[in-house]
Amino acid sequence: MLNYDPEALPYEDGDSMKLKRLELAIDYKQKAFVAHPNVQQLLAALWYAGLPGFRRLTLMQKLFQLFKVVVLFPVYCVQYILFPDTASSKLIRTPFMKFLLHSASYLLFLLLLILFSVRFEELFVFYLGTESMRQSLAESLKKQRGNLPTPIECFILFYVFGFLWEELKEIHKDGLGKYFRNMWNILDIMRDSLYLSTFLLRVFAYIQQSIEISQDPQTAFIPRQEWHGFDAQLVSEGLFSAANILSALKLVHIFSINPYLGPLQISLGRMVIDIVKFFFIYTLVLFAFACAGLTQLLWYYNDLEKQKCYSLPGGLPDWSKNGDACMKWRRFHK
Repeated sequence: MLNYDPEALPYEDGDSMKLKRLELAIDYKQKAFVAHPNVQQLLAALWYAGLPGFRRLTLMQKLFQLFKVVVLFPVYCVQYILFPDTASSKLIRTPFMKFLLHSASYLLFLLLLILFSVRFEELFVFYLGTESMRQSLAESLKKQRGNLPTPIECFILFYVFGFLWEELKEIHKDGLGKYFRNMWNILDIMRDSLYLSTFLLRVFAYIQQSIEISQDPQTAFIPRQEWHGFDAQLVSEGLFSAANILSALKLVHIFSINPYLGPLQISLGRMVIDIVKFFFIYTLVLFAFACAGLTQLLWYYNDLEKQKCYSLPGGLPDWSKNGDACMKWRRFHK
């Protein structure tokens, strides 16, 4: 009954279960039907298909199996691409294995984001490189404009293109209506759009900076604090940071299968409206103190900091002598 599909051939024993009726019940929020013990037993059997006895293993045995899959996921992926008809490749098609491999791949993506954020290449050369490598790194860091992407950035870009392809396939399979009914898909679209915008802005910034350097080679050594506030590279880095936040939030969706974190996620979803109401009240209080009170008290010192900063001829900021004033003004007003 759960596999009945009026647009396909009748289900026969041995065929892959599509569970069209169950998907329809989920779409129409038939909670009693979905939560029925027989349905849950079938779903559990399908979820752990190919891994018999996994639920009866001890905690340490489960952790060992999970660790083995997570560490060897590149090998599994390559094997599935090259030899899709082998027994181990068929095991990879099971839902639980696909979930583990997808989660491992996404954790690797987050690891790449962390490594790029902490400038792993520079730290690696600084702590483990030779003296000549350190000197070469110091020279390269002086050039802050017109730089090519790092290897980690290339790997991140490869992942982003994979995410885009995944979303396009899902839209083609489910249709726009069903796709956008899932809020996590909207988050994925926002994340991928930010990454794609970052890539386009970086390309534009590289072309622009290369033209500037060809006209005046000294522009490659302009410090970041002297760049225009809306420089294409700075804007791209801001979008990249926002995309990283959305990428990290996707972990909430992955952890929803946990018997403890999953119900908490549902509870938090039901509390969103109340949180928005509380945030509105908090914004009113913040507005009352910041705009109506502190602005009236500190307006004179605000103008004073601006005058101290922009004290050079031509209205340029004096970072050497009044850097503190410039930093305050740039942080809160620019």
